[in-house]
Amino acid sequence: MSVAAPDWGEDSRFYLPNEDVSVLRTVMRLFRSRVQRPVFVGGSGMALLESSAILSKVETVTFVDLAVFQLDYFERLQCALRQSASPGELQNWFVKQIIPELREHFRRRGLEFTPGQVLLALKRRFNVGFFFDERPFDGVRKLLPYIITKCDDIVSYLARCGTHHDFIYLSNVPDYLPPPALNALASACGRHAAPVYLLLTTACADRDSVIAVFDAAGFREHPVNEQLNARNRGLGSPTLNKTWNRPGRIHLYVPKTS
Repeated sequence: MSVAAPDWGEDSRFYLPNEDVSVLRTVMRLFRSRVQRPVFVGGSGMALLESSAILSKVETVTFVDLAVFQLDYFERLQCALRQSASPGELQNWFVKQIIPELREHFRRRGLEFTPGQVLLALKRRFNVGFFFDERPFDGVRKLLPYIITKCDDIVSYLARCGTHHDFIYLSNVPDYLPPPALNALASACGRHAAPVYLLLTTACADRDSVIAVFDAAGFREHPVNEQLNARNRGLGSPTLNKTWNRPGRIHLYVPKTS
């Protein structure tokens, strides 16, 4: 997802989110009336769709990823949404077209999941509503014309893009950035003077340094952070006992001047 992230290789593909998107949805509600041009680091794209669909007024929603697979996958998901008339039809597409690929992906890692288990995880672990309920499904379909995809790393993109983004979603990209790239990321976020949502997990070598560079770039933590972390049931949760989880914390930053 970032040029400075590990070399994920062909063995790492994000078909599902690994975050509790209901937490991100809660954050978006805090800024619902004023966020119009959010940007999201890539992955499956489901966090982007689920959270941005609740915004009051959208100009653009930007998806940034370097991985060709993730860009193609996100386009496939959008096409399926356009062609589906209901959440049930979207589920059918997912079961027939995506889950066979996903199961093969898991088998290479020695794991086995049924289609029912995957759908249940989408619904109850990651809280992706648009696969199951009409209201978020309709909201996501209305969002599709405003989505822009960029093949780029998030640090470079934020540093030079012409769009002034008013919300920045970084997932856990800062976990993997060396100090020069981390400084560049925080500086690039400061250029937009927008709220920043990120996770720091046990994969991060120096969480204090991440916190310090965002402070130096003009950000402060939002008071809602403790509530967000108490609610989190996905990546970063300190209580989730799953092999793919790395405990940590959500950090929602806002400019100190706001």
